[in-house]
Amino acid sequence: MLKKTLLVSGVALAISAPAMAEQRTSAVRDNGFSYNYGQLAYDRWDVDGDWDADALSAEGSFSLDEHLFVRGALRFYDGDYDIDGKQLSGGVGFHTPLQQGLDFVTSADIIYDDRDYRVGDDDDVGFEIRGGVRHATTDKIELSGGLTYLDLYDDDLGVYGEGLFKVTPAVDLGARLVVAGDRDTFGVFGRYNF
Repeated sequence: MLKKTLLVSGVALAISAPAMAEQRTSAVRDNGFSYNYGQLAYDRWDVDGDWDADALSAEGSFSLDEHLFVRGALRFYDGDYDIDGKQLSGGVGFHTPLQQGLDFVTSADIIYDDRDYRVGDDDDVGFEIRGGVRHATTDKIELSGGLTYLDLYDDDLGVYGEGLFKVTPAVDLGARLVVAGDRDTFGVFGRYNF
């Protein structure tokens, strides 16, 4: 029941936030965050406290206008109990300034997962919805975090966080984590902004 209540609240926030943000933030037009990038990532997954996996992924994002962006990822993973697989995801996101150096960001992705393991194989199509904030903490460091809801094989609600260090104007290094009911992940990535 709590998960459903939080999911409905998150969806309501995602729907109403753009209009509320536009009313409150007319003075700030753009915080200068890059939503045009490609990145390579390594993640360590702990799934349901039952099995662990190492995942390598290629991910990207591309701005469509000042608020909308599309995103996608291709991921390969290898885990305990001879579990391995691949994921393909794609989606859309929205961002808007809340104040100087702070953006509200939400995204929705469709995910296809193809999993092979010792007794056979399985696949599923699901989705992930995220909503949170992105903050320019210093000139070189960005922090972001918020809520994530994943519905793939099972539903799962959690929180995510990400830190980004600007090595050059075009290159960033980052770390990220998700803490949720059925999954905990930690990862590092290198990003190229274009």
